[in-house]
Amino acid sequence: MLNPELWTTGGTAMVVGMGIVFSFLIILVGAIALMARFVEFLNKVCPLPVVEQKAKKVKTTDDADIALAIAVAVAQG
Repeated sequence: MLNPELWTTGGTAMVVGMGIVFSFLIILVGAIALMARFVEFLNKVCPLPVVEQKAKKVKTTDDADIALAIAVAVAQG
């Protein structure tokens, strides 16, 4: 249980494994940042047109619908 060789081997395996994972995460963050810059460049070169849609206003003159909406809102508290 207290064999120093096992502790050394286990520690080495842990450090190597954590180093590989850390290196992978650093490379992943760098790749994501590089992709973000590339997409920003593409948006400057060929931007997509943005079409804004106007919201349609719904006019209700029926007092019963308004009273029903008020009653439901009051009932929910």
